[in-house]
Amino acid sequence: MKHARYLLLLCPIALWGGCALLRPSPPPPPMERADLSETLRVRAETFHTLVDGDIALSITQTAEGRTYRSPTLSGVVAFDRDRPALWLRAEKIGRQIFTLKARGDRFNLALPETQEVVTGGPAAYAKLPHLIRPAEVRYMLAGPDTLGLSWTETTMEVDSKYYRFDVRVLGSRYAQVLVDRKKCAIAAITRYDAAGHKITEVHMSGYKPLGGILFPRRFVIDRPRQQTSVKLRLGRPKLNKPIPDAAFQAPERPGWRPVNLDRQPLDAVQAFRKG
Repeated sequence: MKHARYLLLLCPIALWGGCALLRPSPPPPPMERADLSETLRVRAETFHTLVDGDIALSITQTAEGRTYRSPTLSGVVAFDRDRPALWLRAEKIGRQIFTLKARGDRFNLALPETQEVVTGGPAAYAKLPHLIRPAEVRYMLAGPDTLGLSWTETTMEVDSKYYRFDVRVLGSRYAQVLVDRKKCAIAAITRYDAAGHKITEVHMSGYKPLGGILFPRRFVIDRPRQQTSVKLRLGRPKLNKPIPDAAFQAPERPGWRPVNLDRQPLDAVQAFRKG
């Protein structure tokens, strides 16, 4: 009760619109487009690699009117923007669920429970929309030139929370990028196909200083066509640590059954069969 009285004393003008101490702080004055782009460019160019041994990963999929959500998995992630390459190992209570090693447009997915190794490229990725792709991560963490914020056709609007970029190519909508005004950080990226339909929507949040720059801790990747959503939380990320090339090379797994998902259907993978 004592603390409550102090709070009331601090808010004598509640009838004028509420306690000022409890109101969210207003965003800073809008930045010039060139200054905003330069800030985002410097931040992107500072980042090259990411390593984190304390991630949390969950996947939600909707099929035949039913929604399935995987248990939250722990694990390890390593990413190199310049190659680009990704290593992701997911486990549950000490039991390894899968290991993904991807470089360029090719991936190697090891499934210990069924002792299968699934490989493929763009055609296989289309069959597994819950897989995160190295080029996709590089795009999410790219600078304004790659995102299209500096392109001639791109327009910028400012509202109370965001700088809103409408990215167009030859008159057609290509992407929309939201930049948080308070943090001056990418909040969302939506990609569209030639017909204007959403392909992917990415939300990034939980920004904190890391290695001299603001870096997101939470990523949500939604794929509306495939009704799939991937959530990734970083726990103890480290930036720009050297990553040996061997980290992204798939090990030999004698006796495991190989599946080339570019040429074989999804149900060729025993681990993915229903029932």
